[in-house]
Amino acid sequence: MRPEITRRTTAPALALGALLLALPVHPGCRRDARPASGPSGSLGEVPGPNAHAGDSHAADSHDSEGGLPARVHLTPAAISEAAIGTWTVTPVNLEHLLVLNGNVGYDEDRLVQVGANVRGRVRSIPVDLGDRVRRGDVLVEVESVELGRAGVTLVRELSELRVARRAYERARALVDAQAISRGEFETREGALLSREAAAEAAERTLHLYGVTQAEIDRLRSRVESGEPFHTPDGGALAIRAPFAGRVIERKVTPGTLFEALQPLLVLADLSEVWVFLEAYEKDLALLREGVAVTIRAEAWPEEAFRGRVDFVGSVVDTGSRTVRLRATVRNPDRKLRPGMFVKGQVDVPQSYEGRTVLAVPQSALQTLEGRTTVFVQEEPGVFGRRTVETGHSIEGFTEVYSGIREGEVVVAEGSFVLKSEFARASLADEH
Repeated sequence: MRPEITRRTTAPALALGALLLALPVHPGCRRDARPASGPSGSLGEVPGPNAHAGDSHAADSHDSEGGLPARVHLTPAAISEAAIGTWTVTPVNLEHLLVLNGNVGYDEDRLVQVGANVRGRVRSIPVDLGDRVRRGDVLVEVESVELGRAGVTLVRELSELRVARRAYERARALVDAQAISRGEFETREGALLSREAAAEAAERTLHLYGVTQAEIDRLRSRVESGEPFHTPDGGALAIRAPFAGRVIERKVTPGTLFEALQPLLVLADLSEVWVFLEAYEKDLALLREGVAVTIRAEAWPEEAFRGRVDFVGSVVDTGSRTVRLRATVRNPDRKLRPGMFVKGQVDVPQSYEGRTVLAVPQSALQTLEGRTTVFVQEEPGVFGRRTVETGHSIEGFTEVYSGIREGEVVVAEGSFVLKSEFARASLADEH
């Protein structure tokens, strides 16, 4: 369970300016302050009920980089006026909830640029921009001279195959009756095999141009039945939707001439989208494929969209120092739209970490000379500074990987006053 901060009522804080006007005195002249540590895992107050407002405080000697003192001394009155509260460092298990920035993209497995494998002219476009279509619906009707020629070629090959098959059957009956030679029969058999191969090649050509097997079967049945056949409309072709989706772009108008493989319109299924998130290097140890993610967008602040991370990038961007993640997110109402900026909350199971860490309240962290710092109560009224390495934050607490030890007491409230004290002591020593 997460630690909770228990606060006690402190003496009213006086103006910071009055505190800073107090003159430093030698450490040996200072009065002892009462211990600041409260119960383990809770905030305590370091009151000074018998202290006077004029009690002083002092900085210890410099023993580290940047000219800052290693510690400062505060009188009980100064501690009370600053309303300083402390926190005893204890191991905690924080369930991580990483919040990452990202943007929405198409599910590229459900995105298609519709086109024809043959050059031609757009006859009509039965759908409009934004229309929802079902699988198999006609999206574009085109006509092509090349397609017409391919259809004629298949009709011719099927007709010749029909003739060759009859000739073969007659030859087989004659050779059984020894009316023709075996060589003549084999010649008829070879002609049949050749015609079958030519018909299959013509059929494959139509398949490549987008003609369905059902349409080819109808054509074949007409030829085999001996019905007269004409290629309809000089080679018409209906391009159909490969899946249910929405028309998101039209690239041509009726009457447009197009080349083979030229995109005519774009169809997308937005019931699922890909969300790309950016994770910093420090978060990589906590990320795995398969973890749950919750996506939130400013356009729909009250709604959460659920998904899972299915890809963690293998390359760190040298500019942003981030790694790209991809999550597949359900989008049944199509509210998430490609290009939209979102935030992703990635739930990181505790089992992925394999360790217990120390944590402090976020209010305990200050920045001194560009370094993250906490202030540790070394003894009553004496506060040292520690540079720490921090990890992830959640619900007001931040992990600390190095710089402090379990059981130490850090300043959790009023830490900004101590930051000012260290800076003031450094300036005083310079003069």
